[in-house]
Amino acid sequence: MKSWQQETPMALFRRLLVVSYATLFVWKIERSEEKNAPAVRKFLVQLSGRLIEKNKEFTTPALLSGLWVFMKMMNVLSIYDVEALFAFKAQIGDMMGMEL
Repeated sequence: MKSWQQETPMALFRRLLVVSYATLFVWKIERSEEKNAPAVRKFLVQLSGRLIEKNKEFTTPALLSGLWVFMKMMNVLSIYDVEALFAFKAQIGDMMGMEL
């Protein structure tokens, strides 16, 4: 894998564009006053697996991390059906010698 110093300017531009878009999206989620916004924020925090202080509803890093997990989940669901995912779960459990 190339280091960031070896990447072409266009590849760096694409990465910066993706990061900028993700940051903007999280910024909009943070400031949204729609009625379902608190549920969306709570969902993303839960996906992130991050611990949040009791007096805070969310943090920006937790939302960004949760958004990343959600986007990966959606990508996986576009490739595999639910039955295949449960089959993988069973296979991994068998390999580990435990039920997941």
